[in-house]
Amino acid sequence: MIIYLYPSILAFLLGILIGSKFRYKIPNILGFLVLSLIIAYFLKPLPYYEPLKISLTFFSAILGIFVGNRVLGGKG
Repeated sequence: MIIYLYPSILAFLLGILIGSKFRYKIPNILGFLVLSLIIAYFLKPLPYYEPLKISLTFFSAILGIFVGNRVLGGKG
């Protein structure tokens, strides 16, 4: 099972790295999350992720960007 989650974990860590480099805090996080869920739904999952109807890798990268921005980066 961990082999299937490896791309999502890697995308989350990469998202944290990218989010920490943003200069300002991201406004309107809820709007971005809703939009990223819609995009993840239309991207569709990889073939072996059939129970989920969204692209978990894309969504975890977006979550990583938000976490990295709030915890490690962003002033004001």
